[in-house]
Amino acid sequence: MQINDNIHGFTVTRMTPAPNSGSELIEMKHDKTGARLIWLKNDGENKLFSVAFRTPPKDDTGIFHILEHSVLGGSKKYPVKEPFLELMKGTMNTFLNAMTYPDKTVFPVSSRNDTDFMNLTKVYLDAVFDPAIYYNPNIFYQEGWHIEMRSKSDKPVYKGVVFNEMKGAMSSIYSRIETELMNVLFPDTCYRFESGGLPEHITDLTYEQFIEGHKTYYHPSNSYIFLDGPIDIAPVLELIDGEYLSRFDKRDTDTSIPFQKTIAPTVKKCYYEISQDEDDKNHTYLVTGKVLGSWEEREKVTAASILAEALTGSNDAPLKRAILDTGLCLDASLEVSDGVLQPFGFLCISNTDEESCAKLKGTVRNTAAKLCKDGIDRELLRAAINRLEFKFRAGKEPRGLTRNTDALSAWLYGGDPLCYLELGEVYDSLRSKLDTDYFEKLLHEWLIDENGMAEVYMLPSRTYGEEQKAAEEKRLADVMSSLACEEIDVIIEQNKKLDEWQKSVDTPEQLATMPHLALSEVSEDPLAFETHETNCNGVTVLRHPASDKGIAAVNLYFSLADCTEQELSAAAAISELYGSLPTSKSSAAEIQRRVTGLLGSISYNVNVFSAKGVKDKCKPFLSIKARFLEKNTAEALSLISEIITDTQFNDNAAICELLKQADDDFKHHIMSNGHSYSMNRVRASLSAESAVTELVSGYEGYKRLHSALNAPEKLIDYIKSLSKRVVCSARLTASITDGGDVSIEPLISALPVGTASACEEMSFTLDIPERQGVIIPSGISYTAMAFPDNSADTAVRNVLFRALSLEYLWNEVRVKGGAYGTGAMMTPAREQAFYSYRDPSPKSTIETFRKAADFTDEYCSNDPDITQYIISSIAKDEPLYSDGNKSIKADGFWFRGISYEERKDIKKNMLKVTPKQLAEAAEKLRNCGNICVFGNEAAMQGLDLTVDTLA
Repeated sequence: MQINDNIHGFTVTRMTPAPNSGSELIEMKHDKTGARLIWLKNDGENKLFSVAFRTPPKDDTGIFHILEHSVLGGSKKYPVKEPFLELMKGTMNTFLNAMTYPDKTVFPVSSRNDTDFMNLTKVYLDAVFDPAIYYNPNIFYQEGWHIEMRSKSDKPVYKGVVFNEMKGAMSSIYSRIETELMNVLFPDTCYRFESGGLPEHITDLTYEQFIEGHKTYYHPSNSYIFLDGPIDIAPVLELIDGEYLSRFDKRDTDTSIPFQKTIAPTVKKCYYEISQDEDDKNHTYLVTGKVLGSWEEREKVTAASILAEALTGSNDAPLKRAILDTGLCLDASLEVSDGVLQPFGFLCISNTDEESCAKLKGTVRNTAAKLCKDGIDRELLRAAINRLEFKFRAGKEPRGLTRNTDALSAWLYGGDPLCYLELGEVYDSLRSKLDTDYFEKLLHEWLIDENGMAEVYMLPSRTYGEEQKAAEEKRLADVMSSLACEEIDVIIEQNKKLDEWQKSVDTPEQLATMPHLALSEVSEDPLAFETHETNCNGVTVLRHPASDKGIAAVNLYFSLADCTEQELSAAAAISELYGSLPTSKSSAAEIQRRVTGLLGSISYNVNVFSAKGVKDKCKPFLSIKARFLEKNTAEALSLISEIITDTQFNDNAAICELLKQADDDFKHHIMSNGHSYSMNRVRASLSAESAVTELVSGYEGYKRLHSALNAPEKLIDYIKSLSKRVVCSARLTASITDGGDVSIEPLISALPVGTASACEEMSFTLDIPERQGVIIPSGISYTAMAFPDNSADTAVRNVLFRALSLEYLWNEVRVKGGAYGTGAMMTPAREQAFYSYRDPSPKSTIETFRKAADFTDEYCSNDPDITQYIISSIAKDEPLYSDGNKSIKADGFWFRGISYEERKDIKKNMLKVTPKQLAEAAEKLRNCGNICVFGNEAAMQGLDLTVDTLA
């Protein structure tokens, strides 16, 4: 291939190395339509196709979000109800999704398998260029919105997948903050609108506007096609041109995005919902932000992220420390939002009061001014540069997707797609600027110069949720009162047609149009997780080979098997404190600087494992996981050792400050991820492993921490004694992922020998209500149900749960019920639960969960072809792993005693599962277990729940 070559309608315009990603960039342009295409050619294991469109919104109706959902709901060549769902069922995809951003919509798919990659690409191309939305408005009504009303006596309600999704999204304070801030910073451009849609405006979108949006924006002339990996390029280009682009002519549609002129200093006050029982004191959020510049200023944007890390990356970072020392707030952080035409930065101060904001702003200005005058600590900046560069170079899977997003950060605006793919030279340049006042000038511009500054106040309200609900009901009542009888009849008829369509099944002829893999194309061999068990100074050390050259990962596991319930809670609290407190040798600020400069990442958790088939015992560990450059091994291991053996737990005020921040983060995570917490809650009765997991990281963990902070001295005493007892070589199991040269011996030698745990496993139970409701301030709910009988064959249950997720729950809970997400899950301990996500109807969802066995009986009675569910369940178990995640997975197999041979037997058995086996296994699901619902008070009605309120 050479520049100016013409390959299936595409002309090669550029070929250049992309060394930071180990690729060659090949850029092309489609002759007939002007469609842009780049291929990052490399020898990775994965292949990615993506097509993106520039989609700047003109209002808050969420048109492009609804289009993103809807085009995957059937197309000309693939006339099934939901091709996206069929691809989930029958492919070995490593990524399958679509995303709506503030100014673009992206449709990426990837697979390791060549045939699978082409199949995915074919379906996505047909979806975006020939969707069924033109002749089937039911897709719009289901995915976007409709008035649900089946007779004139029914109370009308708004329903729709995106409508409910955005209700959930707008219940998150942090989603609201960014939405409101962009509204102020960009009053004259598309960024003032919420591209996902605001629930109060989604219902303004008409089907006709929706169709016109697709006609205007989903055109090859407005497309950005991205390929990544070891792809056979000729057949891919032949497909793209021959079957799609060649049918179009070039069109000049103005999708450009103007630059926002600098705004005058602006203040906006907004409200968000808190629960009825919450004190509104110390619940205000102050956000100050401004546009940092243009996408072209990549060095400046990167430098802003470095400033954010250096100045607020820890409690002892200089700006954050000054803000916290006022005693007027709980937390503060600088953030940078990029990937848009004009990246912006903001400072968020949380849990304060409105009357304290003036003093806090003064503290910010004075501290920033002092830093500008005296200079920012160069070692702090150098450490932040190292941390960000490590994250850039290490990447995360699927890496092709990350590269796609990075390329679009410049490419979408007419820039070089390599701009944000090749940042290595930017980090080198910023290091050279440490000898100048570059960072001080940027800090002055960001936090001191008020020109262009926006302030957003998020104020707490106990009535906001009810007011939103009442406003929605009034809007709908006004709409209904304006309709003639004949128009109401049309709505009823629309619902009838929607119901009929949702209940309909694809014909064999329609299903036959979908490309699928054959079982013969799926290897019987599971993914290999190479583990070599070694010994160092009496400590078991697991070694794993690395694929990322020059990067090592170390995982440390200290047994907690002989700990009490209070000590387990203390271990969870320790995880929030390590690395943020001083040691006897170093201040907290010095520890944080070294962590940032030496370690690409480090995390502290409580991990729990159980042997296969064992329910009444488990193995809990205090776990430390770190990644770093191999060249920094000695310093990195020394630092880790110092943190875990010498952290000083003497400053109660500092400890309480950190734990209160953790408590607040915990609370907001629960509100945004209620499905995870509801599943943890219902599984807690099934095994010791799940009970401990719920205690340390579930809703029970939150309750214990929140309560302990009322009188924290007892918890702190447990922390002090536990840290001395458990961090020792006698309790340690370690793992290393590297090129083979890293020795962990210096770290092991630095640990006290200590005393081994009195037992290898522990028994543990929690007393949790069988039917639990947790009231959260949210317009939407999350539901889970456990199934205690897991005696059916593992291979069969893997396939059964995938089939139930995609054949049953998807149709009943998502399609008909309007929830954004749902599924059937098995944990690594092979425990079972169903869940729903952003669900408007938890009561009907629970009834659906109960009928899973009945559905499976009926479904399997016709001896269906379940090949697609077998393939899909295997794909779900074989995602792409980074070295760090691969080592964690391998460690888990080792602790559970699951061998490669056992995994191979399970996979071989999965390939042979029959419908009869599915029906037999589903009988176990008639024994329904605990129920948990996270949602508002109305969601709990009629469910006979023991109700708690998120404090």
